[in-house]
Amino acid sequence: MPYRGLRDFMEDLEARGQLIELDESLSLDLELPAVLRRVTYAGGPAVLFKSIKEGTLPAVGNLFGSWNRVSLALGDDDPYGRVASSLGALTARPPSGLLDAVRSLGELSQVTKVAPKVVRSGPVRDVGWEKVDLGRLPAIRQWPGEPGRFFTMAVTFVKGNDGSLNFGYYRLQVIGEDRLIMHWMPWRRGAAYGEAGRGVAIVFGPDPITMLMAGVPVPRPLDKSLVTGIVRGEGMELVRGDAVDVEYPAHSELVIEGELTGETAMEGPFGDHAGVYSTSKPYPVVKVKAINSRRDPVLPVTVTGRPVLEDGNIIRFGERVALALTQQLLPEVVDLHMPPEGLGYVTIVSIAKRYPGHAKRIAAALWAFSPLYHKFVIVVDSDVNPRDRTSVEYAVAANVDPERDIHVMEGYPTEELDPSTPTPGFGSKACIDATRKLPDEYGGAEYPGDLVAPREIEEMAKRISDSIVRGSA
Repeated sequence: MPYRGLRDFMEDLEARGQLIELDESLSLDLELPAVLRRVTYAGGPAVLFKSIKEGTLPAVGNLFGSWNRVSLALGDDDPYGRVASSLGALTARPPSGLLDAVRSLGELSQVTKVAPKVVRSGPVRDVGWEKVDLGRLPAIRQWPGEPGRFFTMAVTFVKGNDGSLNFGYYRLQVIGEDRLIMHWMPWRRGAAYGEAGRGVAIVFGPDPITMLMAGVPVPRPLDKSLVTGIVRGEGMELVRGDAVDVEYPAHSELVIEGELTGETAMEGPFGDHAGVYSTSKPYPVVKVKAINSRRDPVLPVTVTGRPVLEDGNIIRFGERVALALTQQLLPEVVDLHMPPEGLGYVTIVSIAKRYPGHAKRIAAALWAFSPLYHKFVIVVDSDVNPRDRTSVEYAVAANVDPERDIHVMEGYPTEELDPSTPTPGFGSKACIDATRKLPDEYGGAEYPGDLVAPREIEEMAKRISDSIVRGSA
């Protein structure tokens, strides 16, 4: 059974010695973030900050700062297997016979199990706040160049024009007791719904899998809440908003219900995950209409800076979901890896190559799926493990002719947080084709073969070398 909410997850972490409560009082201004960064870099536990100098609600951080805690959130299951095995049930097709019809009923039952469910109420609605006051919530100021305090781990839920529910992490700058700036970059799926009057639900502390999935882009037309249910193994329990027409997880710690005003305000600069300040720009303003919470809510926070921090493990989780989604459209993709230190900008993908230009096509498809990521796409053959740095570097060194195999796509959307581009959100992509070349890619000649010894020679050599190594140990 998946965790129903953050509270259940925290209790389990504490029982396992993976969550500690800090007695010392810290300020949300620079102090708490600095402590949290050091704990995360050191591979330390999750930390509950109950004593905050500003007198706000408690905060908890470094929840996903170790892969062991991510695995615990997942029930020690690989999200790739769940998503890959279940996505076929989402493909509508008429049954071809009685047996196929029966199988389709089973698939329908599976979809029903993982689909989101709207319930009448939940712990997040235990307390309706009489007065809206964002100053009571632990928004943090991480770096001295930031102009104010930000919510860094709030999950924003928004409903599309087609009724689909989308959610993700969008940082929020507090500019008043009832006003926020929503950092919605243009290519984010949620930003497409950014007109005035649109309701949003800003959620703190849903269940840990929903928190992880908030950092994973899911391409249209897939419903992100349904994919999240697949990863959880059961559907999300949602409640409808009081003041906005948006559903959100019933077992969350706290929710801010708000509405886009149609105004914009200058947001940032913000010390971001690339280790530099992101540019200050105008973004949409949200006016808070209501706040609901548990009776004793705890709000998650995360910190940013040079990698690898907590977001590195969210990237690692996301690549497994992304692989399953990608293989539905590109079955020739064997594996995919986004190194956490690469900020989501570096993607290594292995493919079963079949034709000239195949690597370039795969890179173009990844850019189309998710323009914010995959600045560098390195394509290798199916026998190369994308997570084995030695094998990848060898493939690049041995198979890449820079003039022929490095393809640059100019004038392409990028992530606005990427400091390498002078115009935020607009730059270029590069594909590095590190596959072995087919004759049509190699001047009509056969590509040089790999060095391979006869099998019986390798077996003999292994037997003797193993005995030598054991004897010298």
